[in-house]
Amino acid sequence: MAVLIISNGHGEDALAAVLAKKLKDYINDQILALPLVGLGLAYDQAGIEKIHSQPLLPSGGFAYLGWKNLRDDLESGLFKQIADQKKVLRNLKGIQLAICVGDTYNLFLTAQNLKTEIVFIPTAKSNYIKPHSFPEVAIMRKKARVVLPRDEVTATDLKRRGVKAKCLGNLMMDAIDLKGIALNLPNPIGILPGSRKDAAINLRAILQVVEKTKIRDHYLVALTKDFDIASFIATVDWQRDTSQFATCVLKKGAKKIYLCQNLFGDIISQSEIVIGLSGTGNEQAAGLGKPVVTFIGEGTQFTAYFARKQKKLLGEAVFLVEADYEQVAKVVDYLALHPLECLQRGLVGKERMGPPGASKMMAVLIADIFNKEVVS
Repeated sequence: MAVLIISNGHGEDALAAVLAKKLKDYINDQILALPLVGLGLAYDQAGIEKIHSQPLLPSGGFAYLGWKNLRDDLESGLFKQIADQKKVLRNLKGIQLAICVGDTYNLFLTAQNLKTEIVFIPTAKSNYIKPHSFPEVAIMRKKARVVLPRDEVTATDLKRRGVKAKCLGNLMMDAIDLKGIALNLPNPIGILPGSRKDAAINLRAILQVVEKTKIRDHYLVALTKDFDIASFIATVDWQRDTSQFATCVLKKGAKKIYLCQNLFGDIISQSEIVIGLSGTGNEQAAGLGKPVVTFIGEGTQFTAYFARKQKKLLGEAVFLVEADYEQVAKVVDYLALHPLECLQRGLVGKERMGPPGASKMMAVLIADIFNKEVVS
């Protein structure tokens, strides 16, 4: 017998991998993974066996953010990927329980092609943004054994509408990897350019903001291990410097930009303020009580629609500036001079995101469901 975790997105893979690792403490049977978007590298890093994966499509899982994204994905084989995933699910044997991490498309695809009990974890949608639609609720009521929303507000609404829902917390707050490295910088500001192909575009934009700030001199950039730092440096007019903890340091006047790979958790936990054009990263920073300054990017993900949706989700934890880089810099300076407002905005972020510990509570519940299914 086995448990299958299905996730549809890069961020969803990371959250599902955290849950899968915790499940190993409570389930002795096999735990398998099926990433629906891209290669599912988070599972590899967590030591979770994948039963199928495919190349990442041009939109990076954001086909819904625009017709161009959808067209590019269709031209690159979106329908074939979906057909292959359906075939994989239909041919599976011995799956006693499925865990869908992502959106209701994931739940629907799994339920239509794999006949087993399903636990659904809707990681992205929240009543803070917009309640689930009637069709989504209908799918949850019919297909999910239990639904584990990210916040109590959403869980309460789903229960009122007949869904077996329970809030056990937000997996995002368990997916913050802390290395325990003391960065020892005075009042640093964190920079989150994102983890996808837009990261270089976003970072160049944020550097223009940094050049216009007047209050703080130290900026910590959280980059993934596959970010091409050498190519990026060739496109900006900052001087190189050295550091004990950063992969590379860029310097201009008194300002220093520390480019750090695989130090995300340490950066956001030790930063005073965060400038972010990230999806999950912005939410996690807010959950740690950091005020997040954001603006509309030039890449495929951080569009005006995406930025405004994130603002609704995180409330006053996010300071969304829909103006030029000069105005963004003024907001960063303003927050640096007003620590009480930073604290107040940080408290909103903690409330919206919740404390860590969701992965353990979810694993205990899922293991109980799984063991009952095996016995029956």
